Amino acid sequence: MKRKVYVALGVILVLLISFMYVTASGISQLSNEKILYLFLDETKGDPGTVEVASLAIYENARLTQSLIKVNPLHSTDALKREGISILDSLIKAKTLQEGIQNAQVIAEHHTNITIDRVVLIDASAFKLIIDATHPISIDKSFRVDVLDKTFNFHTKTTVTGVQAESCIRGNEYPGIENAEVMHIPEDYLWEVKAEIINDVANKVLDLDTYSKEEQKGLVTVLLEQYKKDTLYVYKRTTVLTLVYYLPGFISKQIINFAVRLIR
Repeated sequence: MKRKVYVALGVILVLLISFMYVTASGISQLSNEKILYLFLDETKGDPGTVEVASLAIYENARLTQSLIKVNPLHSTDALKREGISILDSLIKAKTLQEGIQNAQVIAEHHTNITIDRVVLIDASAFKLIIDATHPISIDKSFRVDVLDKTFNFHTKTTVTGVQAESCIRGNEYPGIENAEVMHIPEDYLWEVKAEIINDVANKVLDLDTYSKEEQKGLVTVLLEQYKKDTLYVYKRTTVLTLVYYLPGFISKQIINFAVRLIR
C-alpha cells in the first residue's frame, strides 16, 4: 500500500515538474516579440495617462537595440479628430481594451512596426521593480530640438525607484537640474522624461545583470504586480493566463524556470 502511495506521489511530482517546465518554455517562446511598454501616471484618471511610450524589439529575450521612444502626444488623423493621443488614449476610451488598441494603432502608425503585445506599467509598479533589484546607474547625453532651438542635456546619476516614479509623473528629472528644463515648452518635456526612463528600463530589462538573489526578488515583485494588474499584459497567451490565475508559489516557480531558460 505504501509503495502505491509513493509511486502515486512520484508520478504527481513528475507531472507537476513537467507542467512547470512546459509552461516556462511557453513563456520563454514569447521572447521574440515587439512589445509596446506604456508607463502610466496612475494618479491621473483611471487607469492613468501614458507618460512614456517605449517600443522594445526582442530576439532570444534580448533587446536588439535600445528602447524606441514614441511621442505620447502623437495620434492618427482619425483619432486626432476625436481628440485622442497616446497620452490620453486609456482615460478617453470606453473600455481598457479600446484604449490599448488605440495606443497600439498610433504607435504602429508612427513607427511602421507591427506590435505583438502591449504592457501597461504603473509608475508605482516600476518603482517597486527597481527597488527589488538595485538602483540604476545612467550616463547619457541627448538633445531636444524645439522649433529653432536645441537643448543639450547630460545626466550621470543613480536612479532609485522613487526617482523613476517621480520622473514618470513629471515631478523631477534625475541628474538634470530643474532650471535646465524650465525653458522647454511642456509639449517637449516628454522627450527628457522618455530619454531617462528608457535608459533606466533598458538596464532593468537586461537579465544578464542580475545576481540569483536579485533575480528572485525581481520575479517576486513582477508576479505580485502582474496579479494586481499594476503591470498589465494585453492579449495574454494561455501560458500568461495560467501564471495569472495559478497559486503564487506555482506561478513563481514557472517564471523562475522561464528566466533560467532565457538566460
